[in-house]
Amino acid sequence: MKRYFVLIKGSETLKKPHFSIIAFVAFTIFGTIIGIHIDVLGEINEEFPLPFSGDTEVQEVLDLRKANQDMKTRIEELRTEINNYEEERATENIVLKNLKTKVNENRMLAGHEAAIGPGIKITLESTLEENIAIIVQQKKYLINLINELRMSGAEVIAVNNHRITARTEVTLAGIHINVNTMPIAPPYTIKAIGNMDGFRRYVNFRTLLFDLMQGDGIHATIEFEEEMKIPALTKEKPIQFFDITGNGN
Repeated sequence: MKRYFVLIKGSETLKKPHFSIIAFVAFTIFGTIIGIHIDVLGEINEEFPLPFSGDTEVQEVLDLRKANQDMKTRIEELRTEINNYEEERATENIVLKNLKTKVNENRMLAGHEAAIGPGIKITLESTLEENIAIIVQQKKYLINLINELRMSGAEVIAVNNHRITARTEVTLAGIHINVNTMPIAPPYTIKAIGNMDGFRRYVNFRTLLFDLMQGDGIHATIEFEEEMKIPALTKEKPIQFFDITGNGN
């Protein structure tokens, strides 16, 4: 195994608070990478047909699945250890505690944390017993609904349990809609956690969207919940083409 050493010029001794912050940031980045690998392993570990005739080929696939599951379990254990370390260090240093809070806020905004809170659930389904994907996408009903919920106080949104973030795409792929590159089928269930008063005003006074959808044979069922759960992001495109400048300009 190769080992890499970094020479830090300047003071011969590194102050403990500075080391704690550097270690905290390093473990946070490592934890994010682990989360991404868990998502990838989850996709690899999904069931798929075995088009092999020989017992050897089938056994190799089964062994690979088991290895993936073992690796996923180990990654979960490492992520737990990292979280515990971060919590311990944050309680010892006010700077680390504030940094931990910012990290958690950014993870929530990026969709990498599950959320719970008061919210609204809107279910869209056809009254004509036909696929509504094309009409929903052509008239941007789903996208407009997401944007209007955001304007009405939604802080966390999901469509058919697929988390909506700043980088989410909602597109038509053939005869179905994709969210975060994953196909979804009617009925479409939109969940949003946020300002309940804003949601009620939106439903009662601030939109014609439901009337327009009803005219196209799309019925909307609306429910309000005091404790709604929205899962974390399950899949996201990797960032490949930009770097952070670090100077804010």
